[in-house]
Amino acid sequence: MPKRLVFLIVIFSLLFLGITSKAFYEQIIMGPTYAIKSLEIRTKQFPAEEYIRGDILDRNGISLTDAAFRPTIILFPKLITNVDKLLEKIRAEIPQLNINAKEIKPQYRNGKKIYPEPFIIRVGEDNDILIKISSWNEPGLVVLPYKTRYGNNSLAVHLIGYMGYKNHSYEPQGMMGIEAKFEEILKGDRPEKIITPITDARNNILEGLGYRILDLGRDEQRSDVILSIDSRIQKIVEQVMDEKGIIKGGVVVLDIDSGQILAGASRPIYDQNDLDNTMGFDDNQVERIIDYKVYPGSIFKILTAVAALEEGIVTPETKFYCTGSSPDFRVKCPRAHGELTFSEAMEQSCNVTFVQVGLSLGREKLEKYIIEKFGIHPIKNKSLDSPEARAHGIIGQVIFEVSPLEMANIIATVARDGYHQELLDPWKTRLVKAVKTGDKIENYAEIPKYSQLYSKNTAQQLKAILTATNQRGSGKKAWIEGYGSAGKTGTPQVNGLGEYMAWYTGYAPLDKPKYAIAVLIEKIDGLNESDLQGGTHAGPVFKEIIERIIKLEER
Repeated sequence: MPKRLVFLIVIFSLLFLGITSKAFYEQIIMGPTYAIKSLEIRTKQFPAEEYIRGDILDRNGISLTDAAFRPTIILFPKLITNVDKLLEKIRAEIPQLNINAKEIKPQYRNGKKIYPEPFIIRVGEDNDILIKISSWNEPGLVVLPYKTRYGNNSLAVHLIGYMGYKNHSYEPQGMMGIEAKFEEILKGDRPEKIITPITDARNNILEGLGYRILDLGRDEQRSDVILSIDSRIQKIVEQVMDEKGIIKGGVVVLDIDSGQILAGASRPIYDQNDLDNTMGFDDNQVERIIDYKVYPGSIFKILTAVAALEEGIVTPETKFYCTGSSPDFRVKCPRAHGELTFSEAMEQSCNVTFVQVGLSLGREKLEKYIIEKFGIHPIKNKSLDSPEARAHGIIGQVIFEVSPLEMANIIATVARDGYHQELLDPWKTRLVKAVKTGDKIENYAEIPKYSQLYSKNTAQQLKAILTATNQRGSGKKAWIEGYGSAGKTGTPQVNGLGEYMAWYTGYAPLDKPKYAIAVLIEKIDGLNESDLQGGTHAGPVFKEIIERIIKLEER
């Protein structure tokens, strides 16, 4: 082939490559950007989504925030034909909208008219208002599909968190929960859809064109966060808590095999769209599952039982005698239990017996199991440095505080015959399964490794004791007919005023355990805190949740 021909072929190939590369860059890479800029000449764009970020999904890909396109009122100040007339009409017919002139009237800077940015008006799903607004045919006040982040069916709000503004920033960002902890993963670069009013040179809506929703394609910068939560179980937990009148407390459900959180709910609830509404509580945004800790009360006896059985201090049949009090350390039982075995002491939650057993273990062995093996550390400036301190620590008062997640994790260890998972960064290792970017899903965290804390013999003895506790002891109201359950109740004293909290932690079913649950109740509607009891109030919550999960599985 002649050299000149080869030269020409190379030159034309390079030119063709350059042209096609430029076309690809302009149309594919920069296309969405140019689409926006071209519309800015004669339209006013508005993102068709409340927040430019990925969603938070349950393990089955269902939105936990209830994010969806919903009919929404959007006000475009620049397109309002007569501001004063519109404000007068709103005050007369829909006063609850509460719009003031400053929000929609233009201001003048250096002789130039500056219009406020478009904004949405929240009315929830009040169809009457939406219909009325649509009937007005006001060009700048319209009802259009708009993607709101938090809907009425949003779940696990204390784990999800909410959006807000930090340090006077103009950009919204996650303020709590997963929204905050995964801000960099969730946040996007640009809207995927925009709303554009098509106008003429005089700013009038063009007849027949009106408003358009333009799809700008996928925003590659944003990702969805997939949690271990099962929205079906989450709904059950929240429904049961509300039906039982729990207005302050928390419930967590763990998958025993993986240790992942299947459900986690806190009360009191809050509105992610209306953070100023405290709903009667000044702490309604407090998450009460993972980071929130209180005295465990008698559910903590499980740890002393593990230590005593493993060290050979007792067997389930070892006998004791309860007089009703241990005067040296001001530890009492509600009544004198008389003669009872160690198993019966757990069933009846005998403080006197457990203090006697725990003190016989000594400080070193108590710390070995409670602190070193189970990872539960004393409250700051507290320790097991005296017999009195050890007595209170053994029965879950004064020395230790725990979260519902910690207690569910401990009872899951019991269900696994002593195989334990450490709680290391639980927001990530126990709650987040994967991150989804476009069609690509990447596992986020590995299941924490198991370590065996005690022998198979101790495991069998402890499981039998906790099963008996539910069959005929303080946990009777947590027993699941046909499936069985095992666990422990707790009623720690909150203060010197005779106020209590109610705890229950347990697992079910007995054959191939699947679910470990911890229930914490701090306040029930209409009930004095002095009347709260673990067996009476927290146990039935566990029972109802498990029974509904079983029905769900049988469908």
